[in-house]
Amino acid sequence: MMEACASLSPSEVLDLAVLGVTSERARSAAEVIAAVKHIGAARFQPTADVIVGRVVALAEAGLLNATRNASSSEAVWRPSPAGQAYIERLLLRPGGAPVHALAAVCASLRFCFLGLLQPAAREAVVKDLVAAHRRALDEAQAALTGCPCRCGFVQRWLARDVERWEAELSWLEALASEFATARRLRL
Repeated sequence: MMEACASLSPSEVLDLAVLGVTSERARSAAEVIAAVKHIGAARFQPTADVIVGRVVALAEAGLLNATRNASSSEAVWRPSPAGQAYIERLLLRPGGAPVHALAAVCASLRFCFLGLLQPAAREAVVKDLVAAHRRALDEAQAALTGCPCRCGFVQRWLARDVERWEAELSWLEALASEFATARRLRL
């Protein structure tokens, strides 16, 4: 079984994307589709019907509210207070190592929507992302040292994977350090 975001289902990952992009500003269904696909890049491209289905499901659950856009009379979507609480719960759920496509999308969404959280919660999410990236780095290092194939290009490819995880981890650790410094300055 693929580890997504520890306990997030594919629908919850899509909920995170939909609620995140509608938290920035109210968006029409077409704008939600475009934003979700843009953020997902090549790794996460749910169909328009799937995204609209999640918008409808979130609205039926009372997590998204529709209002009419004054200029076009088109429905635009915005998270309800319950939707805002739900996205916060999704963002704060511990994540798995972002080695699989869905887990990587989840990790990127958690980072992209950090601005929706209070500073202490942001710091907790980044700490979790650091821990998940450490696990991914450990797995990449184990693959490199334990690979029975000693072909030069196999070893180079696996070494490159280790370098990529080291770079991502270094970047996240620098961000965690910035957050810790900001917290100390607030105290």
